[in-house]
Amino acid sequence: MSRVIDQYQKACQSLAGGVSSSTRVNRAVGHPMYFDRAAGCRLWDLDGREYIDLCTSHGATLLGHGDARVRQAVEAALERGAACSYENEQHAALAELLCDVIPCLERVRFTGSGTEATMHCIRLARAFTGRQKILKFEGNFHGYHDQVMFAIGTPADQLGPEDRPNPYPGSTGIAAGLADNVVIVPYNRVDLLEQAFDQHAHELAAVIGEPIYYNAGCIIPNEEFITAMRELTAHNGVLLIFDEVLSAFRMGLGGAQEYLGVMPDLCTLGKAVGGGYPLSVFGGRRDIMDRLMPTGDCQHSGTYNGHPVVVAAALAAINAYRQPGFYDHIHAVANLLYDGLTQLFAKHGVQASVHGLGARFGIYFGLTGEPRNYRDAVQHQRDHMLRFIKAAIAHGVYFHDYGGAACHHGFCAAMTIADAQEALRRLDAAIATSFSPAS
Repeated sequence: MSRVIDQYQKACQSLAGGVSSSTRVNRAVGHPMYFDRAAGCRLWDLDGREYIDLCTSHGATLLGHGDARVRQAVEAALERGAACSYENEQHAALAELLCDVIPCLERVRFTGSGTEATMHCIRLARAFTGRQKILKFEGNFHGYHDQVMFAIGTPADQLGPEDRPNPYPGSTGIAAGLADNVVIVPYNRVDLLEQAFDQHAHELAAVIGEPIYYNAGCIIPNEEFITAMRELTAHNGVLLIFDEVLSAFRMGLGGAQEYLGVMPDLCTLGKAVGGGYPLSVFGGRRDIMDRLMPTGDCQHSGTYNGHPVVVAAALAAINAYRQPGFYDHIHAVANLLYDGLTQLFAKHGVQASVHGLGARFGIYFGLTGEPRNYRDAVQHQRDHMLRFIKAAIAHGVYFHDYGGAACHHGFCAAMTIADAQEALRRLDAAIATSFSPAS
C-alpha cells in the first residue's frame, strides 16, 4: 500500500477528516497529499515520488521551499530565544520596510492569518466611520470569520439575480442576521456597484475586495470598475479595503495597488509576506490606524502577533523580493509557463484558457471568453479540471484542487526556465493521457 494512503487512514483516527485544514483534501485525487520534504520548486511525497510544485503552499511560498535566506533568519531568531508576546527591534524594522514598499501603508499591525487581518480591518472601518454594513464582491474570499463568509462558493444554480445576489453562506453555523450587514455586488459590474451605492452608501463602513481576483483563478478588474470603486468610496466617506492576502508581492513589490495605480485606505497582506511562515498584516492611513488601541478605542491584540520567528522570516523574504531582477525572472517564467500551457491545450484540442498575472494563474475549461467575475468562473467545466489535475499529479506536477469554482495555481521564484520547460513536458503527457479519446 502507498504510504500516502496509509498515512491518510491513520490520520483519520485522530484528526477530524484526517486533515488539519478542510481544504487540504485534494478533490482531484480524493485524499490529502503527504509530503516528506521540499526544496526549491519541488516536493517529495512519502512514497519518494518527486513533483514540480505548482501550488506553492497556495501562494505562501513565493521564494521557494527552504530558501536559505529565510532559513538563516529563522535560525538566528531561534538562537536569540524567539521570545513571543514582547516587542523587539525587528518589529519596527519590518513595519518600516512594509510602509516603504506598499503604497497605501503609513502604519501597520501584524496578525497570524489572513482571516484575522480582514476581521480586524473591518472592525477598524466600523469604528472609524461609525457605520455597520460592508460591501463585498460576489465570490471574493476574505477568510473564515462569519461576517465575510457569504457568497464565496455559491453553486451556479443558487446565485440569484445579478442585481440581488444570494448571500449564500459558506458554512453552516453562522449566526442568523449577519447577512443583513453585507451588501453583495458582482465583480466588474460598475452599474450594479453604482446602484448599490445609491441604496446603501449612508450605511456602508467599507468596501472590501480582491484587487486582483485570484481566488477564482486570476480575474483582473477593468479600469472603469476599479476607478469607480475608488471614486464612489471617497465621495461617500466609505473606506476602501484591498484584500491583498493573495495579491501582495505577486506581480510586483507594491502589489496589486501599485500595479493598478489605485490607493486604498486600508489593505491586508498575507501569504507571501511571511516568506512561507504564518504572518499577515493590515494597515493603511495613519489617521485610521490611530483608532487602534492604545492610541484609540478599537481593539487589536494577540499573544502570537508578530512572533519573532515569522517577523525575521518576513524581513528576509521582502528584502529578497527587492533584489534587482527578481520580478524580471517572475515575469519571464510566467510568460513561458502560461503561453506553453495555452499551446499544449490547443495542441491536444482541449478547450481551456490560461489567465495569470505574475506568479499566480487560473485555468478555465470550457469557457469561450475571458472570465470577468465569479458568475463566469463558476460555469467552467469542473470535471475537466479534476481530470487534468489528477493526470498532472500522476505525471509529477502538483496542482491542488480545494473545491473552489476555479482554483488558483502558481509557481515560486526558485523555478528556473529549465524547471518550467520540464513542467510543460510532463504536462504535455498528462494532457495527452487525460483528454485522449480512450480516457
